Amino acid sequence: MELNKSCIEIIKYLREKNDYVKVQDLAEKYKLTDRAIRYKLDKIESFLVNNGFQYLDKQHLKGIKILNEPKLQEFLDEFLGTHTPYKYVYSKNERFEFMLMKTLQSNKPIKLSYFESKLCISKNTVSKEFETIETWLYERGLKVIRKPKVGVIIEGDEKAKRDAIMEITSETITTEDIVNYVNKKTSKSKINDLQFETLFSNIDIDFIDRLIKNTEIELNKEFSDEAYGSLITHIALMIKRIELNTNVSLPPLKLDKLEDDKEYVIAQNMLIKIEDHYKIQVPKEEVSYITLHLLGARVLKTNDIYKDECNSDDLYNICKLMSEEIEKIYNVNFGVKRNKVIEGLVLHLRPSIYRIKFNLNLINPLYDEIRLNYNELFLNTKLVSIYLENYIGKKIDDHETSYIALHFGAAIRNAKENKITKIVLVCGTGVGTAKMIASQVEDKFNVEIVDTLASRMVNKLNTMEYDLIISSIDIPEMKNDTYIKISPIMTKKDYDKLSKYLNVKLKKESSYEEDISLVNKLMSIVNKYCTINDKEQLKYEFMYELKREKQQFPKDSFSYNLKDLLTAEFISLNVECRYWEEAIRNGMSVLLEKNFVMNTYEEAVINSLKEIGPYMVVAPGIVLSHSKPENGVNRLSMSLMTIKNPVKFGSEFNDPVKLLITIAPKDSESHLKALSQLMALFTNSEDLKKVMSGKSKEDIISIINKYSK
Repeated sequence: MELNKSCIEIIKYLREKNDYVKVQDLAEKYKLTDRAIRYKLDKIESFLVNNGFQYLDKQHLKGIKILNEPKLQEFLDEFLGTHTPYKYVYSKNERFEFMLMKTLQSNKPIKLSYFESKLCISKNTVSKEFETIETWLYERGLKVIRKPKVGVIIEGDEKAKRDAIMEITSETITTEDIVNYVNKKTSKSKINDLQFETLFSNIDIDFIDRLIKNTEIELNKEFSDEAYGSLITHIALMIKRIELNTNVSLPPLKLDKLEDDKEYVIAQNMLIKIEDHYKIQVPKEEVSYITLHLLGARVLKTNDIYKDECNSDDLYNICKLMSEEIEKIYNVNFGVKRNKVIEGLVLHLRPSIYRIKFNLNLINPLYDEIRLNYNELFLNTKLVSIYLENYIGKKIDDHETSYIALHFGAAIRNAKENKITKIVLVCGTGVGTAKMIASQVEDKFNVEIVDTLASRMVNKLNTMEYDLIISSIDIPEMKNDTYIKISPIMTKKDYDKLSKYLNVKLKKESSYEEDISLVNKLMSIVNKYCTINDKEQLKYEFMYELKREKQQFPKDSFSYNLKDLLTAEFISLNVECRYWEEAIRNGMSVLLEKNFVMNTYEEAVINSLKEIGPYMVVAPGIVLSHSKPENGVNRLSMSLMTIKNPVKFGSEFNDPVKLLITIAPKDSESHLKALSQLMALFTNSEDLKKVMSGKSKEDIISIINKYSK
């Protein structure tokens, strides 16, 4: 093929921008000359023309752009996803995921040479990967059996195997990936190609798709894309397991009095159709598991809010109590919308109760962002969920709690709403996430949310009156320029994108000076009435909460920028740390080498953590390592270190730690501007993830520079 890696990166960037880009901007981004960029653009144009497409769109003074034609976009999807011109190197995680999935799904030993050939890795690498796989499986009650000259096979309980497959699938394949695959029969990456090949090979995916759509009609429900993806995966996996081993069966589930329920009858009919279509015999135990999926499926809409054991006035009253407690905690009044808030919670909790009772764990893809940006709301939701735990007699896990937090977050934000522009929201993970997106959009713009839809239901748009479509996922049936795609938890980039189309609610933005002044006032008030054990830590946390609440990028107004302190020599990536104390010392080492701090400063940090506990773990996965200036700071300095294998500091909610920032303040104020910029970075989950997973110092520095303006 004619294109090299840099040409492909330019194509990806132009598609992502979906607007005119100047040659000078490309040159700056890729650190090349204008001439080199023009040469690469010529190669891209030749490639497009040779494949039957038009030249790039060029406009004087505006730049160049890839034409947004459906056939061209479809061609580029396939090309970028599967036909890269350079050898693809699978990451360690990708190798682990594929090898685990492939071995779990096989009923015969697989030779190690298969993985060597498939992944282009050595026999020694394959063997090491299986050591990691063995540990992972052992924790889930499964065992890897190595048979010399024959291969490897996994032994254990059938349910444990299926649970493991579902767990690894949920972690590696997104709902968006599944919906895209069902619609287009292609994936967007090499690793997804391998995963779908393993999961859906020889499966009539269109048949299962029709089966689920008919079920939605019979139940008078519209499943979330997430529930749809989970159900289609469960059914495909069931069929493959039965085809591989006709004797395989799951332990029976006791669904009490549910055998006469509509869901149970529909599940029976679904399996009859599956048996007829695939010419297989499905064990009767499978009916219960399909029923549980139908009962526990998150929905976007239903006309049947109350039913059977989860119906009644009991569940409504529990939701009412929870909502009233949230109103008290946040000093808000849901007013005339209180009943809608309660009914929305009932709608979410009815399937949740079945999931919790029967240990059908649900992974919230937004969990980390919620814990980082809305941790107070999460903890308060956990507090009021005691009413629900007492009602069902079981503890609620953190992922379920985070979904409930989305409902309350939306209700709190919408307490003072002002709607103008008519918006349709498209969301893939359920009503809670849709409401969270709606509340963020409504908080910052003058809009009215007309409806929320799963991506598969966009055909309903023809009957609606609306001005704009906002989606958290790609919509296969629509052109990219007919809707706006944003992250479920809005970033600065999303805000800027929406600002081009919507009227912004004007709010006064505070400067760094105002932020610092407010923090100092708060410190004075607290100091008047309380004994402060660690003034610097309290300042950090005040500043963090201030930045997280505003969700804005502040203006420049103080001495040191973040980029002045976190230069390349003060950044360390993927450092090996066995325990928390070693992590603290490794993060401090560069400051000691430069004589910016003394050994007494390092010991002061460690002693504080030993005496007071893990209070420096300020957010999920993040430590701010620091002490007082008088404990041995020679010069204001800072370092950033990512940890190869995250370590535990003993924090109940924020362990394990992946990112360690060491701060050595020389006085009480000179570092606060850089700290404020760092907190702004922390509140942007997209950039924070890039920092935590960064492969090069240049990548980290480019993000730091963005916040140092």
